Order: sequence, then structure tokens, then C-alpha cells
Amino acid sequence: MSDFTAIGQTTTRRRARLRRYGPPALCALVYCVLAAFVYGVHPPATSATLPPCACGDIPGGVWSLAWPAYALAHGLNPLYTNWADWPYGVNLMNNTSTPLLGIVFAPFTLVFGALSTFSLLMRLALALSGISMCFVLRRWTKWWPAAFIGGLVYEFSPFMVGQSQSHLFLTFLPLPPIIAALLDDVFVRRRHVVRNGIVLGLVVAAQFMISAEILGITLFATALCLVVLVVLHPVATRERLKDIGRGSAAAVITAVAVAGYPLWVYFRGPYHVSGAPHPLSELESYESSLGSLIYPTNLEHFGFGSWLAKGMALTLQNGVESTTYVGIPLLVLLAYIVYRCRRVAQIQLFAVVAFGAWVVTLGARRRGVRLPYDLITKIPLLNGALDLRYSFLMYLAIAIVSAIGLDRMAREGILTDLWRPRRAAATSGPPGDAEPERLFARRELGRRLASLGVFALALVPLLPALPYTSTDPAVPALFTAADSPLRPGSVVLSYPLPIGYVGFNDQALLWQAAGDMRFKLIAFRGSVSNRAGGKPLRDAALLIPPDAVEKALVYWLYLSPSPPPPHDAATTREFRIFLRRYDIGAVTVVRQSRPVKYVLEYFKAALGVPPDRFQGSFIWPDVQKDLRRLPPS
Repeated sequence: MSDFTAIGQTTTRRRARLRRYGPPALCALVYCVLAAFVYGVHPPATSATLPPCACGDIPGGVWSLAWPAYALAHGLNPLYTNWADWPYGVNLMNNTSTPLLGIVFAPFTLVFGALSTFSLLMRLALALSGISMCFVLRRWTKWWPAAFIGGLVYEFSPFMVGQSQSHLFLTFLPLPPIIAALLDDVFVRRRHVVRNGIVLGLVVAAQFMISAEILGITLFATALCLVVLVVLHPVATRERLKDIGRGSAAAVITAVAVAGYPLWVYFRGPYHVSGAPHPLSELESYESSLGSLIYPTNLEHFGFGSWLAKGMALTLQNGVESTTYVGIPLLVLLAYIVYRCRRVAQIQLFAVVAFGAWVVTLGARRRGVRLPYDLITKIPLLNGALDLRYSFLMYLAIAIVSAIGLDRMAREGILTDLWRPRRAAATSGPPGDAEPERLFARRELGRRLASLGVFALALVPLLPALPYTSTDPAVPALFTAADSPLRPGSVVLSYPLPIGYVGFNDQALLWQAAGDMRFKLIAFRGSVSNRAGGKPLRDAALLIPPDAVEKALVYWLYLSPSPPPPHDAATTREFRIFLRRYDIGAVTVVRQSRPVKYVLEYFKAALGVPPDRFQGSFIWPDVQKDLRRLPPS
């Protein structure tokens, strides 16, 4: 008997462990598998393909992972550098970079390269975001599938789908759900207030070093939640003031202690940028509308016909940033959940957060009326976030409301509690009778399947257009080959020129990252200082005078502004002055969509010699030597 008893106890323990650890492990596995193949059937960490292309903001994202690894390996500062935008410099904290990820994954980058790190992190960003949201939702739900659906909504929301086409710093979002959970512990449940406040400070500091923009949006949500709590529960808020103060103080002290130096670099460090990084006139083109909620874009699998055309017209053909689509079925379901669960505190709170975030996406003004975003643009740290990016907050709240609503519907029925309180379930038969228990189990299974079916139908319009694009980065061998004539440590003037926010031709940053930072680079596509007072510098006049070089390289990339500098003695003289002032070591010209013969003619006239050719690219490997050979002028 004792042997059978021991076997039974062992089996019971195994089943208990399986019930405890099986669902979270299965959820995490599904999230990881979906994220691994979201860019197609490629290895998750590879340098052979780049999601989604070697253009736009992608090269800058790869570069922001390469620099911290190189800096740590060579005893340099990972938060700022003059290896780009030479001789001035770039402040990584003021740009769309992810310094913390670059530092944490530095060993991986040093072994496998920045392109492999970027490919891995773009997939991890989706997987970890979904896992984080799913596990956080377990505190507000009792049914694992409800938490899983909420994590899935968060992982593959239109915001995540759009930003995963360009921005790692906006896609790596596992920390905001954790911040929400810690705020719940500190402000609502008052559980281990000081300890959780310290953990909250650590998470906030980490988020600041991943994306100050996302942290700013999260702080906006926190302020909005506090206002809602004060309005809806004034008595309870007064009772919690002492605990809220203790937890907040612990969080602030910890965050400042941990992120104090990055904060100084952000606001006062070398090459820092003061003021809003984007002029308000530029932000006005980034805004949503009521129609954006119901018309799909090219990010959705079922976007077609006139509805797709209308949706793309509303986004100004910018599906990456215009990500406020919800769809009519999900909007109706959310409205039903909010009404049905109107007495549930979490539903009240996050419904207001979702609506408030959507209002922010409408922009600074609408028909002459000032909207909340107009005030946000005047607040430091918050003024760097585009209004449309507050849709991240909207989908975070939608994921929470969806999970709680699904959990309630699965337990109580779809229509129960809609008009009147739920009555206790009546059972017949004596205690222990198996028939009522089987009937109850069948009804419970029916409620759960029906609830899942309703949510599946509501979420079908949000199904993303998979797989996402993934292409060959096509890094020229000139920047990576061991026998390249490009000498390590050279100051390189490249064509295409990575300049300001003009166009999408910033591949030189990708080439520098793929070449393990073996050379310094003129110019930078991102947020750079105007050298006097730290104001952000935009578009033209990024390079030091004379400006003939900048005008020539920019014109032949974008055919504007016109006309280009003429091929005459004055232009040649300005080119030579520029090359000497910058102490240019090498000039590289790589064939792109535009012809390069006109660019080559400028430099041939200035240096007096034709370029060398290396595997399809052009290079003057020793510019200063070529300049010394010229006769005095």
C-alpha cells in the first residue's frame, strides 16, 4: 500500500507542477515561435538578412547597438561619441537609440556583429513584450487563455506591427506592463510599498535607457491614472496618501540614483540637444482621426479595396507611424465590455487611459481647438514623442481591458450582468451527485468556447500582414573586407551622405556598424546639436563651411535643392578647403539608385586623381596625401 501511495503522491505533485508551470511555459513558447518567424523563415540572429530593410531608421538602430559594444571594448563612453558626425559628435541619449540594450548585448555584438544583434532583438522585442503583458495580466484574470489573448493583442497590435518595420526602441516594450503592475502594487494594493517602489525605480531607469520617448508616454499614463483614481475614489486616495508618498519617494530616489548619469548626459552631456527634437510644424503631419480607428492600412492582412485606400489616405501613406486602427468588431466588443464591467476598477481606469491616449493621437489642434498634445509638446522629456506614438498606450490599455473582459465572459457568460446582477447558479440533486457537476462543467466549457469565439471574430481584422519584409543588407565589401584599402581609424566622407532627417539614404551608418566601427564618419542622420546652445539642427547646413560639398552630395541623392554647385574652379577650391578642414582620410562613393558619375567628377577635380575601385565601390584611400601632391593655388 505504501508503494501505491507514494506513486500516487508523486503523480499528484507532477500534475500540480504541470498545472502551475505548463500554461505559462506554453504561452511563452507560442509568443517566441511567432516572433521567431515573423520576418520569414530565417535564423533569429543572422547578419544575412535585415528586418525589414537597410533604409530609413534601420541603419541608425543597428549603429546604436554597435557603438556601445565598441566603446566598452575600447574604454570609451557608450552614451556619446564623435565617431559619427565627426568632428562634432552624437549624443545617443538624445537619439532613437537603445543604449541599455547595446550595453547588455555587447558581448553578443562583439562576437556575432551588430547586424545579428539587431535581428535577434527585433524578434525578442515582440516575444518579450507579449510574455510580459501575459504574465502581468494574470494578476487581474483567473483564466490563462484570457491573459494569453491579452498578451497576443499587445504583441501584435498595429502599433507593434508598424514600429517593428523600423524602430527597435519603440518595439522593445516588455517594461511598460511591469511598470503598470508595480504601480498597482504601490498605489492600489499597498503591498511591500518601499520594496516595490525601489523595483519600480529600477524599471523606470532601465526604460529611460531603452527609450526616453516610451518612458515619457508611460509617465503621462501614470499621471492620467492618478487623476482618474483621485476623481473616482477620493476617500481611498486620501487613505493611501502616506503609502503612495513612501512608494513614490523610493521609486524616484532609486531611479535618479541609477539613471543619474544618463540623465545628465541627456540634458547636459556632450553633444546634447536642447529643446524639442521635432518642430511643431513637422508634427502636424503626424496625427490620427476618427476614421483611423475603423479603416485598415497595409499593415493588416484583410485590408483591401476602398477601405484600404481610405485607410492609407488617412495615414498619408505612412503605415509605420499611423497605427491607431482597431476595427469595428473590436470597437463594439470593447464598448460592450466597458459597459458590462463598468463597476470593475481596472476596466474603469484603463478605458479612460485608452480614450485619453487616442485623444492625444489627434494632434495639437483640431479645427482651432487646442488638444492635450499641445500642452505635452511644451513639457521636457515628453516633447520628443510623436502624437501617434501614444497609440502604444492605447493598445496596452486595450489589451488589459480585453483580457479582463474575456475572463469575466468565460466565467459568467457572455450576456450575464448586462442588465441585472448575476443570479447564483441553481443546482438540483443531492450533494455529491455527479449529474449536476457534469452539467456545470459542460456549461462552463460552452461559456469559454463561446467567449473565445467572440474574441476571435473581433480580432480577425487586426491580423497582421505576415511575414514582415526582410532583405539582404548588401554591405559593400569596401567597409568589411580584410584587404579593403580603407585604413582603420580614417575619417570617411561617404556617398550616400547620412545627413539630418533628409531622405532615407543613411546606409553609411549601417556600413560603419557592419565594419565594427573601423572608421570615423562625417555627418549623422538623427538628432544633432547646432554647435551653439545645443538647439536641434535640422536638414541642411549640417557640415562646416564651405557648403559646396554638402549641396553637391545632397542634390545628387534627392535632386534637390537645385541647382547643384557647378563644376568650376570655385567649387573645386571649396571642395579642397572642406577636405583639409575636416582632415578627411578617405572618400568613398557607393553606387545607389542615383548615378554617381557627377559626384565622382567633383572629387576627381578636387584631388587631381581618379578613385581606386574595390569590388564595385570607389575610394580615394589617402585624401590628405592626394591634396599635398597638388600644386599650390
